[in-house]
Amino acid sequence: MIFQDFFTIFMEQSFRNLGTEIDLMDVLLVLFWSLVLSIIIAITYRGTHRGVSYSQTFTQNLVLIGMIVAMVMLIIGTNIARAFTLLGALSIVRFRNAVKDSRDVGFIFFVMAIGMACGTRFYPLAMIGTFVGCGLMYFLTYTQFGQKGLAQDILEMYFPVDKDYAKILTPIFISYLKYYSLLGVDSVDEKTNRLSFIVTFKQKSPLFSLTSFRKSREIFEDKLTPKAQLLREIQNFKYITHVKVIEGSSSVEI
Repeated sequence: MIFQDFFTIFMEQSFRNLGTEIDLMDVLLVLFWSLVLSIIIAITYRGTHRGVSYSQTFTQNLVLIGMIVAMVMLIIGTNIARAFTLLGALSIVRFRNAVKDSRDVGFIFFVMAIGMACGTRFYPLAMIGTFVGCGLMYFLTYTQFGQKGLAQDILEMYFPVDKDYAKILTPIFISYLKYYSLLGVDSVDEKTNRLSFIVTFKQKSPLFSLTSFRKSREIFEDKLTPKAQLLREIQNFKYITHVKVIEGSSSVEI
């Protein structure tokens, strides 16, 4: 009996301190719908992802972000002081992880918007927005909307810090690539960086001796592709290691 009275007083004081007309059922509904809709968005992200930078932790974070935003909106309510306090607290947080795919940013804003709708108890709006947005992403993905027809891969390698990668790699890239762009530079240790490039290989290999080509066509046919030639050229530099071409879910490494 004492415990029940204590629990009742505790709950009443807690919701009174929020300064809004909510009860335990409101909290449960907000958490439930933000969880369900965020999971639907995360499943959509996993099902429509076609790049090479898929991350399981990012997919899990989408669910977490949706619930956190809903809880924050529930806590803030209509209290302006709490809103400014939250803004000041978030301003001191520094996020160091770089988002490599701009599409990931869109999903972050998507799940935040749904979390805000759930936190303010606009459940029909949140449900409609989720199903329309997810349906749109499936449509854009399977119709390949915006595709230019160029197959892009990821080229990764370990490169010494004390050497100029642009001076060494540019002549090779010009010979075998139609397009290339530096995606990121990550530190492996004090002497080595990991370089990541977005690349599009040329359709035809550079000119070789026609006679030698005819004599060994079947044996060396795979080595005459631009991809194989580029990997062989880079392999000539002994200080470049862990060279890898990532093609969707597969990779070629030397």
